[in-house]
Amino acid sequence: MGEHWYASFECERKVKPLAPTGKVLGIDRGVHVLAATSEGKLIRNPRFLEKARLLIARLQRVVSRRPRGGKNRRKAVRLLARAHERVKEARRGFLHKTSRKIVNGADVVVLEALDLRSMTRSAKGTIEKPGRNVAAKAGLNRAILDSSFGLLRQMIVAKAEEAARTVVEVDPRYSSQECARCGQIAAESRRKRCYACIGCGFGVHADVNAALVIRRRAELRPAARGASLEDLDDPRSVPNAGAELARCDQDVAA
Repeated sequence: MGEHWYASFECERKVKPLAPTGKVLGIDRGVHVLAATSEGKLIRNPRFLEKARLLIARLQRVVSRRPRGGKNRRKAVRLLARAHERVKEARRGFLHKTSRKIVNGADVVVLEALDLRSMTRSAKGTIEKPGRNVAAKAGLNRAILDSSFGLLRQMIVAKAEEAARTVVEVDPRYSSQECARCGQIAAESRRKRCYACIGCGFGVHADVNAALVIRRRAELRPAARGASLEDLDDPRSVPNAGAELARCDQDVAA
């Protein structure tokens, strides 16, 4: 395997506005479902790193067994690096396609303003105050990083700027517990991947409900380039909202 060289440069692109759609799209990002939209679509999470985990673990063992400074170790290190590079390339390619579909489909894209640094903080704690459920938190952190929430946001923002679209970020607090129809916040309404409001009875996939709540929170933000916010309070605009509850334990590829 030869060495790989990369070139990096900056350039300015002319804005090429896309035709207005009149749509405002809320996006809820997650680990199990990478992105759920307020239109009821669920975009699967390919989990590229998880799929390559066994191969990478085997290559790491090979590297650890090779003596330092040897030709065989250098070869093993290159193979390991290439495996990680394939995961990175596959993830970036998928996120490029996903972000393009999202930007093309709406005039305004509404996201949660997630603090990813805090979300992926280690739970180990200190000697005086050791953390709890350290292994479970470490697994969750790996899943979040594998999903690349931050990279998806960057790509959506970049493509939105080029297409003269607007990206709005809203407060993420309690979006998974708030009802998109009546606005009641209750942890009991969230049942794994299903959402059934204990107040008004509204039922839908939990991630779709969160996406509707995220879109609704954009009401106080200005709508740009012809986008309409007049129907944000009407979750009935979600196709087959009631039917979503019956299949909310399944992933549906967009």
